[in-house]
Amino acid sequence: MRNVYKLPPCSIYDVAAMEAWLTDLAADGLYLNHAGSSLFAFSRQTASYSCYRLEPVTDLCKEPTPDMQEDYDNAGWSFVCVLQKTFFVWRSIRLDADELHSDPVIHSIAYEQIISRLRKNAVCTAALALVLLSMFVCGLLLSPRPVTIFLANASMPLLVIFQLMSSIRALQQFLRLNRLKRSLADGVPALHQGDYKKGLLLHRTAGFCIGLLALFLILMPLCLFAKNWKKSVPDVTVCLPYVPLPQLEGEDFSWHKVPYIQNGVDACNNAEYAWSPLVPVHYEIYQQGEVQSVWHSNGTVATVPSAYTEYFRLSLPCLALPLYEEQLKNAVRLDAGAVVTELSHPGFDRIALACSQGFTQLFACRGRQVIQIKYWGYGRLSDHLDLLADAFVREMEHSLFVFTYPVSQ
Repeated sequence: MRNVYKLPPCSIYDVAAMEAWLTDLAADGLYLNHAGSSLFAFSRQTASYSCYRLEPVTDLCKEPTPDMQEDYDNAGWSFVCVLQKTFFVWRSIRLDADELHSDPVIHSIAYEQIISRLRKNAVCTAALALVLLSMFVCGLLLSPRPVTIFLANASMPLLVIFQLMSSIRALQQFLRLNRLKRSLADGVPALHQGDYKKGLLLHRTAGFCIGLLALFLILMPLCLFAKNWKKSVPDVTVCLPYVPLPQLEGEDFSWHKVPYIQNGVDACNNAEYAWSPLVPVHYEIYQQGEVQSVWHSNGTVATVPSAYTEYFRLSLPCLALPLYEEQLKNAVRLDAGAVVTELSHPGFDRIALACSQGFTQLFACRGRQVIQIKYWGYGRLSDHLDLLADAFVREMEHSLFVFTYPVSQ
């Protein structure tokens, strides 16, 4: 006979509610066979009277002994299964079956080991949640680039939320069972008819959210590994948002006569793509030419023309302007001699240049797109704004959705 699987409507540590749920299902002809970490397996039979009891598992008795089962059988109780290594589940079909425990005070002692374990679990999960939260918040507050750190560690907020939810659940489990133990220790007999429907929606929602977060945190590294790539620029067939170095340098520019190939990629002319939930498109493009001689009034200077481009297409447009301003502010902080000029161009919401001797940085943003170009050379980045604006448009047209990834070639 095939099993019927069901999700429990409450925590297993809500003993009275769990017993009432199993008893009600038996009245509908569903009898518990075994229980996993999430799903309970039932067999469908003719409905008849049955009631269930949960008894704590202890270190001294992790499986019911034959003598124990014989004594319980004589009292009208048959062993069903072990519930998540925490409770023995017993079932009785007799209306006159004796209760497993007649003395509440002695019964309370059986819960001590489980409660001790739940207390340690609650403390550890709460401590880990606080450590992760402190690390994340301090990293944002103390760093000169909080927006960049937030974008680069997209999984960290989800990990903090997951750990906080786990710690809240662990605390609830401890408090619920500890409340039962204290009631028993005061001589109050245990109840066996809890309302398992009362917190059904909250229990299921919390379990779904925790499970979904855990699945996402597990799968995200796999997505990063599968989607990210690094290639020589000539091998890339998607639209790269950048200004080619030969156009910046003009006719005198030349690439290295002997390309430096590392892991199949030209180290002096490559593009690297990375995906993350908050930055579904992130490019780093590095270009470097041959050593050139540049004439100045005080003599000849050898220079290596090169450019580094970092491009972001963000999931949240509201982060584009803060990222742009942060990058511009950080450039001024690192190069105090740079002269910053705000420009105006119809292809961008904001655009600025930071210039010093032989080194120019361009910062621009539009909508959800942000770019930073670091250029070592004596060309003029400002002469290529139309080209860059067109590259922005072509990159956005490459995808219809925010979370679409360029296809690896």
